[in-house]
Parts: sequence; structure tokens; C-alpha cells
Amino acid sequence: MPPGREFSVVLHRAEDRVRLEVRDSGPGQPRVQQVADDACSGRGLHLVRELADDFGVDDHVVGKTVWLVFKTAAASG
Repeated sequence: MPPGREFSVVLHRAEDRVRLEVRDSGPGQPRVQQVADDACSGRGLHLVRELADDFGVDDHVVGKTVWLVFKTAAASG
């Protein structure tokens, strides 16, 4: 990560879901890329689309937050 770039990771747990948020101060929007088989990066959104039940991007004045939701079994009491 370039100097001066900040990021944070937050995990929220609810009764039947987990929400993961990754916020960074960089410009631009994440996008699905076509990558070579031997590439070391560029597969993040492919994984998100396959594994998460929902995802999106929230824009901020500086940076953005990419969030993913995973459904879980409700806790039994």
C-alpha cells in the first residue's frame, strides 16, 4: 500500500448474518478484472461474487467502503 493510504477492516455479527467492511482512502472503484492464470492479484471481486450473499460499495468524500454480507444460521437460544 502506498504511503499515506489508510484502511480499516470491520466485522459486524448479527443474529443471522455477518457483515465484513473494508474501507480505504484510495480513489476509484473496484471492478471485476480478467487476469492471467499466473497473476498474483486481481481476483478479489471474483471471490466476493462467488462467496458472499450480498456485496456493494459505499463512496465517501475520501475513499470507499467495500462491504460483504454472509448469511449464517440463526443462533438458537
